[in-house]
Amino acid sequence: MATLRFQTNIAIPLQMRSLEGKSVESQFGGMQHMFSAEEGAFYVSETVGGMLMDQFRKLNVKPGEPIEITKAEVNKGNGRKGIQWTVSKVGFAVGERGDGTFAVSTPQPPSELEQQLAASLAMVEARKQAQRAAAAAPVEQPKWAQHLAAQTKHLVDVYAELVSYAAKHGNTVRTDDVRALMTTAFINLSKQNGSNSNAA
Repeated sequence: MATLRFQTNIAIPLQMRSLEGKSVESQFGGMQHMFSAEEGAFYVSETVGGMLMDQFRKLNVKPGEPIEITKAEVNKGNGRKGIQWTVSKVGFAVGERGDGTFAVSTPQPPSELEQQLAASLAMVEARKQAQRAAAAAPVEQPKWAQHLAAQTKHLVDVYAELVSYAAKHGNTVRTDDVRALMTTAFINLSKQNGSNSNAA
């Protein structure tokens, strides 16, 4: 049987095989409750197990009846957050019941908490999409910045090539020497190009 895991603020649709949690030993020490559903088994603390069984009773949930269980993050005030487990009915199991009657699917309207969760998740998704769109939009640099970036990339390429070349000479030529020679050559080249353009 598959083991189900609950993610925060995501409702999991289930059809419970049993509404009583079975007390089992936890791999982390102590005891926990194991619940069995058509979709798989899940394990919760004894405290959460008691809360779920209490909600099953209050909602008059029957085995096989479609429900949703949500591990919801709630604001406890003073900036503190906590977890609240909620059970909600989402309709009735379609088919013949044990008492001879036939149940048809009649979904319940979403509760206020479900509506708030859905609105909160939609808002988070909208923010994520806006951030993705902003990140994907190319930022057009001014011409001078593009020219400066291109020139710097060329200088880096030339410098890397010259450092590799200097390595052939062992410790005789250091990287600082290469940098000084290249800077001097670049300044002289810039002056020559400047005077040529002035002469033109």
